[in-house]
Amino acid sequence: MKVSLSWLNEYVPITMEVSELADALTMAGLEVEAVEDRYAFLETVVVGKVTEVLPHPNADRLKLCRVDSGSETATVVCGAPNVAVGMNVPLAHVGTRLPNGAVLQETVIRGETSAGMLCSERELELGADGSGLMVLDPNLQPGLGLKEALDLSDFSLEIGLTPNRPDCLSMIGVAREIAAIQGVALHRPEFSLPDADGNIADRTSVTIESPDHCPRYAARLLEDVTVAPSPYWLQERLRSVGVPPINNHVHVTNLVMLDTGR
Repeated sequence: MKVSLSWLNEYVPITMEVSELADALTMAGLEVEAVEDRYAFLETVVVGKVTEVLPHPNADRLKLCRVDSGSETATVVCGAPNVAVGMNVPLAHVGTRLPNGAVLQETVIRGETSAGMLCSERELELGADGSGLMVLDPNLQPGLGLKEALDLSDFSLEIGLTPNRPDCLSMIGVAREIAAIQGVALHRPEFSLPDADGNIADRTSVTIESPDHCPRYAARLLEDVTVAPSPYWLQERLRSVGVPPINNHVHVTNLVMLDTGR
């Protein structure tokens, strides 16, 4: 079972350091097998200020960008349409492991060396926009780490649950355990459902064929739903526990399952 601190914080204010929390959960019977800094890959991504944009001599759609990284000026080949002199953007140094698993290397693109990469929100999984470079606050100092610049912090915990703890196969279940450890109240998610029009039996029904195995099954009919990409906050919530984005139908189903264990 993988949980994230950002998600758990929705239901219980976590005041412990992540290492203390991992030890406390383990001693409570929820063995934490691994702790991962979700934004560790950003250690080699900094604020870069574009100081010069030149046409690529061998490619019409590419540009040669000189980028101030605080300690040096890097030359990066870039094809983003919004790149411009004076803007602050994320600069991934050589050696950065991107969220898609690729390790950034110094490359030669159409005869020109590119020592790094200027990144979009989507490439760093910090937003849904992949149409151009991620534009940062112009007042940020070049060379400042992107984690610090954007105040990004989140950890995921891998918990090895034993069969006698199905109550913790959900975010709410683990949050309940943390609330007990810290001696604070659990805040359950708030929700409301609109009143339904008409008789549901006129539209659909549920038949339980094995009542000994499933004595009760509840369902609700949703109409006029369109398959589409999910909003970024929903994609990010699922990414925090290792679930890749697909579409809004799959996402909302996974969200409820992970949140409630049902």
